[in-house]
Amino acid sequence: MKNTVYFKGIRLWVQGLLLFALRWAQMKTGFNPETGLARRSVPGMILVAAIAFLAAAELFLAFKTPGGKRSYANCFAPMGQKALPLLAAGSLILCAGSILLPGWTTLPAVAAVAGAAAAVGFLLFAKQVRGGGEAKTLPLLPSMIFSVLFVLAVYLPVDCSPVLAAYYLPVLAAALIACAFYQFAGLPCREGSLRWFVFMGDLAVPLSLAAVADSIGNWGQALAFAGSAMVLTTFLALRLDEPLPEPAPEDTPEDAPGDAA
Repeated sequence: MKNTVYFKGIRLWVQGLLLFALRWAQMKTGFNPETGLARRSVPGMILVAAIAFLAAAELFLAFKTPGGKRSYANCFAPMGQKALPLLAAGSLILCAGSILLPGWTTLPAVAAVAGAAAAVGFLLFAKQVRGGGEAKTLPLLPSMIFSVLFVLAVYLPVDCSPVLAAYYLPVLAAALIACAFYQFAGLPCREGSLRWFVFMGDLAVPLSLAAVADSIGNWGQALAFAGSAMVLTTFLALRLDEPLPEPAPEDTPEDAPGDAA
């Protein structure tokens, strides 16, 4: 199946908006307003079925992408003028979200610093790869750190909640963002997998948009989800239809010549 701009990017946002609508309806009808406990909800059941279907479909599509360790230059087109505004906007929104995460404890403070560094790192990375320049992992390391802190920031406030239906979606979306950023950061040093980046990213984008419904009133979390979705969409749309072949590793002679005894 030939990838198109719709197939690589726009469809993820269409899926995300549909999941957002289902989650919004579930938030309105699927919980007891007095106790907060979950109750039978048609939108909630459709939402779970839709997520399961998307996961199965993305896993099937992911295996059409070449596996193994791959390098960034052989998998992505150069950063062009069309992609740069989306990446810049996503980076700035991600930065704003990390700063606005609620609380004055150590975790939100460290997450704010990491989020700002991640935003700067994405822009520096874009500067590196514009025009086919060499990609380096260093600018992407802050995004890995932020994504882990973001998972904790989303999960820890609800870790004692007995109502799984009330918090599973944002926690799952944050975890997928962390996995996608991890795989992407490994590509410049040929330690990441394009197949698993595509799988994690294609799930993270729509689930992040759906998780915005859980973040109404929490601007930091909502912006962090939206910014992450925009950043991931940028690179998912830049991936090549047919990745270039990876060079074979250099052969190392088994018996190196040594000094004569």
